[in-house]
Amino acid sequence: MIARRLGCSRVVAATGAGQHGVATAAACAKLSLECTVFMGTNDIEKQASNVLSMKLLGAQVISVEGTFKDASSEAIRNWVENLYSTYYLSGTVVGPHPCPIMVREFQSMIGKETRRQANQLWGGKPDVLVACVGSGSNALGLFHEFVGDKDVRLVGVEAAGLGLDSGKHSATLAVGDIGVYHGAMSYLLQDDQGQILIPHSVGVGLEYPGVGPEISFLKETGRAEFHTATDQEAVQACMLLSRLEGIIPALEASHALAFLDKLVPTLCDGAKVVVNCSGRGDKDLETLIQRGILPSSK
Repeated sequence: MIARRLGCSRVVAATGAGQHGVATAAACAKLSLECTVFMGTNDIEKQASNVLSMKLLGAQVISVEGTFKDASSEAIRNWVENLYSTYYLSGTVVGPHPCPIMVREFQSMIGKETRRQANQLWGGKPDVLVACVGSGSNALGLFHEFVGDKDVRLVGVEAAGLGLDSGKHSATLAVGDIGVYHGAMSYLLQDDQGQILIPHSVGVGLEYPGVGPEISFLKETGRAEFHTATDQEAVQACMLLSRLEGIIPALEASHALAFLDKLVPTLCDGAKVVVNCSGRGDKDLETLIQRGILPSSK
């Protein structure tokens, strides 16, 4: 709707796990806008179902060598080259101002709804909020509503991948340094020369070498605490929730679920914990098959 108001006929976006890409493609189809989605080659291979959905909705999916960080770079370049006709639809709280604030505001409906439902069910606020952290929109969407409630713990869980010492992870806040990337200052995964490192996670949507500036601020001020979960722990949590609750979570959200094993034993009896289950795991079934967790139907 903002694109229409600005007189733009075209929307560009970048996506990792594909969920933002599908949502963008659906909105553009509804509003008769041309849609171009940039996506990393690694992610296209892993998220085939979402790629097909985007194409079915009429979007042009352009592959970019690499992952979400590379797709984001190309989307921003394309936008800057076509400013008068094109609107850049950010799906996360990174990038140039005002993208992080806009996405934060839109995502904050998650926290508002959480407060409303908590009041209905418990007659008060949650004690602990837990969310996975890639670039940060999922976590900030839940946390923002409760930042001023000092009695509510905010817990973010990053992807430790194959382990923090392996170099194959996306734990920006755990081991990253401050730098500037995609137009914002935040924590980054970078080497001694400031070159961006390639992130890794079994949850494709967590593979970003930075994190939103507001998430970085929550770390700096100590308002939120951040922990990690490995690929293996996330996969195990995904399988457990699927079999206990009949909910197949996205592998991104499974990192937050995995941390419950360490968090819950430290809490008082009756503590009220909310986990942001950000997305369905249908898109990740092929990943589970490749890892030998699920049998192939072939």
